[in-house]
Amino acid sequence: MSLHKGNQKRIYFEGAIYFVTCHTQNWYRFFEEPIFCEVFIANLRLCKTMHKFSLYAFIVISHHFHLLFFPGDVKGLSKIMHFLKRNISRYINFILGYSSEGAIHESLLRMEEEVNLGVRGKILHKNFNFLPARSDRKLKNKYKVYRGLLEEHWEFLKKLKNQFHEKYGVNHKFSKFRWQKSFRDHYVRNQKDFEAHIKYS
Repeated sequence: MSLHKGNQKRIYFEGAIYFVTCHTQNWYRFFEEPIFCEVFIANLRLCKTMHKFSLYAFIVISHHFHLLFFPGDVKGLSKIMHFLKRNISRYINFILGYSSEGAIHESLLRMEEEVNLGVRGKILHKNFNFLPARSDRKLKNKYKVYRGLLEEHWEFLKKLKNQFHEKYGVNHKFSKFRWQKSFRDHYVRNQKDFEAHIKYS
């Protein structure tokens, strides 16, 4: 068991499955727009690949989402939620025009630091080229896989931005995307509790 040291006290349980809820700031209904739902799903898929957690169910509803998942370790819950909240917010704001292309490039490059490969990497250039600190073929292959995922993610974001501008133009009325500062979590006690939250998701 571990105690969260942030503003909100959060208790983590080893081996626990969590049901998490997170809302947009002021319950703004961003996710009534399908393009933003696609951003959410793409980032959830990327997060799952990079952080290796078990996802059992999820749902996105106009101004919030629910996740039912096993984070893998006691610190995984906060890492996963931080990854999702930070990147979904950043990429939706890119589509809305509140974030620059350069800022998105930098955020994608920093994602390699999120992956626990056990080695230190060095970024060579803003085209997603990563250099492992040691010449290990297996590690190089892992970097190559993640580099490919990030390149695909970047192309997908640009495609969504074009779709958004075709639909709304540059003078849209969407406010800047923000989440509420924290999130609600519930650790699943037993099989009955798990099945109840599967039905809820």
